[in-house]
Amino acid sequence: MKNKFVTLFLVVITSCANLSSPNATINCSFPEDNSYAGGLINISISSNDTALEDKLRIEDLKFSICRSDNLNVVILAPVPLSYAKKEVKLTLSDQLIAVVDLKDKFYRESRIEITNQDFVSPPSIMQERIRDEYLQGQQAKNTFTKRVLKDFNMDKPLDGITSSEFGVKRYINNEPRNRHIGLDIANKEGTPITAPLDGKIILSDNFFYKGNVIYIDHGGGLVTSYSHLSYKEAKLNQRISKGDILGYVGSTGRVTGPHLHWEVYYLGIPINPEIFLDP
Repeated sequence: MKNKFVTLFLVVITSCANLSSPNATINCSFPEDNSYAGGLINISISSNDTALEDKLRIEDLKFSICRSDNLNVVILAPVPLSYAKKEVKLTLSDQLIAVVDLKDKFYRESRIEITNQDFVSPPSIMQERIRDEYLQGQQAKNTFTKRVLKDFNMDKPLDGITSSEFGVKRYINNEPRNRHIGLDIANKEGTPITAPLDGKIILSDNFFYKGNVIYIDHGGGLVTSYSHLSYKEAKLNQRISKGDILGYVGSTGRVTGPHLHWEVYYLGIPINPEIFLDP
């Protein structure tokens, strides 16, 4: 069977392994398939193999599985922005079961001018702080808790103008920089920013580049962050609900104006936040 993006070679995979409760069901309602660099592969197969996750390989990509019942399985694999392959092969015990075609995704260039040279080429006295903050961010974005979400459909944390999309190829003062791994939403200073999903605050600090920043663990490898806040309303280790105020739009850190820089990570990989927005 072949559709536009996925070729399945094996639909039903069976095993003699004992199954969990025959009536157990979990909501595996995830974003639609967005198979491109910076997106999220979403593919469904049928398998009652309880050791599926140990036998499955999606080339060199990280992945997770969600079993909605004893037979139906959803496989999710975030695709890094730097991923250059045109297709991804899924194998089970070294047997090819599916091929996912990765779509071409256009990412524009962005050129900005920053006059404060400390934010362009930070002085040596700031390097230790920047390295420490980088490590804190790495630890936060790779958080994995086994909490199961009711759904992955997010509310937009802030209404406003999209001032920079995810994946933009950035140039600062005409020098190439890392890709833009978040979504920038501009609005007036002091405008409330709300939680797009339930979760727990796992990091709250003031960073050199990000300014006032909050990281939320939503469970199951889904983590979001919110940067450049003027004030943080939510506190470290606080459990928050969808719609709770996290803080307020600001211009702290390296910015050219007041906005929210919103990042979404799945299994530690930054992916396009717009994938998760409730249509």
